[in-house]
Amino acid sequence: MLGLLFGKRTTAAQTAPDTHDTHARMPVQMHWRSDMTLPVPDWYAMHDGLPDDADDGLQYAYYDAAAAHWLDVLADALPADYRQTGATDFLLLSAQSARDAALVLRSCTQALRAIKESLGPLACDSGNGRYIVLVFASQDDYDAYVSQYQGEGEEAPMSSGVFINAGYGHFASWHDGLDELEAVVVHELTHALLAHLPLPEWLHEGFAVNVECSLLPRLADPRLALYRPDEMAARHADWWNATTIQEFWSGAAFHTAGEGVELAYELAREITALAAREDETAFRAFAAIADGHDAGSAAAIDTLGYPLEHLIEAVLGEGDWAPRPDRWMAASPA
Repeated sequence: MLGLLFGKRTTAAQTAPDTHDTHARMPVQMHWRSDMTLPVPDWYAMHDGLPDDADDGLQYAYYDAAAAHWLDVLADALPADYRQTGATDFLLLSAQSARDAALVLRSCTQALRAIKESLGPLACDSGNGRYIVLVFASQDDYDAYVSQYQGEGEEAPMSSGVFINAGYGHFASWHDGLDELEAVVVHELTHALLAHLPLPEWLHEGFAVNVECSLLPRLADPRLALYRPDEMAARHADWWNATTIQEFWSGAAFHTAGEGVELAYELAREITALAAREDETAFRAFAAIADGHDAGSAAAIDTLGYPLEHLIEAVLGEGDWAPRPDRWMAASPA
């Protein structure tokens, strides 16, 4: 059943129209955020520019045109020779050659279809405008862009890509090699398709990593793993305790630098796969209602029929693993 939920599908690419033709766009009055170093639209102000009686078609055209204008302005603000291209479902900004950009768009189109088929009704693809993919020419460009969305004093973990669910959700990466970029696209597009659900962060990442490994089997090849299973088990045992597990449940563990973030992703992958493998129907029902406020505790009892700590026990053994949201609030900065 895990193969059905996270299974690989083969799909054909769609023809990519030329989306850089500004004459084909709806005229849109742009509004920009003043608190950003690089150009980012003020999407709340942009929303006010829509007529009250705008239908779905007009809303889609409006936001799609705004996104295309944004990418043109962002391209001019970046140091390398960035340009915009697009396909039926995607807008891409990169400094890649026309051939490489077309390959990325084809990969995005194939990934979208495969992920939607894998996730089924859990996936939502009904947003306004096309998906935006930013592929930065260097890690410096990537870091400069992504850092705009971080809170003051927030330490950013090392990453090769991120889905930014702010205003007009989009994802960014700094890899231009297709193999590396393909993994980022699958991972972040999974986040985008699940963004409408109030999922706890561990489940969001568990979905993304499992879908990534299922659609790109090379990533799950044990011969390429940095650690043997017994070594990974030992690392888990050394790291997780009654305190660090609350960082996992709250989502804080996914936003730190160092060993903890790697182990958080691996633990999320393992327990998500375990829950899906045991009963796919119950797992889908769980994912549809799981809420980050309690890490999905109430939903687990209602749909899976057991508390979340049972999943952790299957990986780490007995311990004080239950989510305790009251501790998350106490640990939050004032």
